[in-house]
Amino acid sequence: MAEFKGQVVKRPFAVGSKSERLGVFLETKGDRYLLRQMGGNPYSDPELEKLVGKTIRAEGEIDDYMLLLSKWKVLDD
Repeated sequence: MAEFKGQVVKRPFAVGSKSERLGVFLETKGDRYLLRQMGGNPYSDPELEKLVGKTIRAEGEIDDYMLLLSKWKVLDD
């Protein structure tokens, strides 16, 4: 399990494909990962939507471009 810190943002994902949508991402100093809770809905997750605009510390596993979250903590509430 890896730990990451960054800003949660909403950006276009998979532009031009059938999966095109706005995705919730974690932007770290060097990378950007699409966020998904382990076992969560890959297309819409109200819990992750609440994190947009916040800085978080997250734990999870990287799967290609996706960060599968196991837990997180909001740092700037």
